Amino acid sequence: MTITPTKPLTPTHIKGLLWTDLLVKASARVTGVRLVWNDRMATLTTQSTAFWHYLDLTEPCTDWSGESGTRIGERYVRFHAERRKPDPRALDDYLTRADDHGWVHPAGRRMLDLWRADLEVLGVDGLGLAENRPLAGTAGAMIEALAERGLLVDHRRFGGPVHLDGPRWGMPLRQLIGGDGHANYLMPILRELVPMVRSDRLFLLVHDEELTADYLLLERVLGEFGARVTRLALSRVPVNGTVRSSRYGGWDGATLADLSAAPGTAGRAAYRLGMRMYFAGTLHRRSAQSFRMPLLRRCVGRAARLLDRAPADRDETAGQQLMRTLSRLQAQLGYVDPYRLTTSSLGRRSTPPTPLLRALYT
Repeated sequence: MTITPTKPLTPTHIKGLLWTDLLVKASARVTGVRLVWNDRMATLTTQSTAFWHYLDLTEPCTDWSGESGTRIGERYVRFHAERRKPDPRALDDYLTRADDHGWVHPAGRRMLDLWRADLEVLGVDGLGLAENRPLAGTAGAMIEALAERGLLVDHRRFGGPVHLDGPRWGMPLRQLIGGDGHANYLMPILRELVPMVRSDRLFLLVHDEELTADYLLLERVLGEFGARVTRLALSRVPVNGTVRSSRYGGWDGATLADLSAAPGTAGRAAYRLGMRMYFAGTLHRRSAQSFRMPLLRRCVGRAARLLDRAPADRDETAGQQLMRTLSRLQAQLGYVDPYRLTTSSLGRRSTPPTPLLRALYT
């Protein structure tokens, strides 16, 4: 799952990040886990670079170091509303610098800093938001490897695009590189994951349910390289009853920064626990329920009461109980499902062990 640093974190992003955080922390206690997150998988795209080119054209002198995430996000919405199509050659330098040197536009760096600050309050760490390293493989090597396996429909010699050959599996053709020579977001993902394929490694692709067609294709392509792959598709969270891409706005008052700054009497631990109870326990993976601030507040209030009555961690069997709980909930393919964990451990009639609250939820 990749998120371009072009807008604030919306309820859909929060759900994805909290599911990922719980999944990694819980699964790591019962099996080996490596989270693959690299900023370049999100910044090495025309989605990011076209916006940054737009900012350089319209606001060449803006100091982005003190700008708010909301204000940057409003510009992102305006950019898409204006439907500007940059000259592809104008993006070449942006993409080259991002690929070769990990360059991120000052507005993007500011957004990443704001994300990290908000996620620190939320207790989400270790996701690799500071990871900005060369992708594991080059674009040229990836194209060659795909071609060797007959996975491409390549029209470059005619000045056309390159497609992944989905029809071999009964899926549509999917453009990988446009006629302008620019790859879409699937290329950085393949460049990062394919070199990591090993016979003893299982790939779990956590992704937006709206992108299921792309991730089904990724699953098949990775399988051609010998990978064992499974997927975890998460539905988007409607805001005011509407599901829309963040590029169209509609997230005012519901961003992670808004939620962390909302007034209340609960402490940080209750905020962290309540947010997880809401986004991972109330909103299951395919939930179509619209974001509800009153319900989130109730979850935070209940979290505060749970923490107040949590027993002192003096019993050595508490840690063993935690391990039994995680092992029991471990999915057949090896990971702990955050929704099952949250609903079974933090349900109305449950008394969660203190190690569970401390290690995974606060």
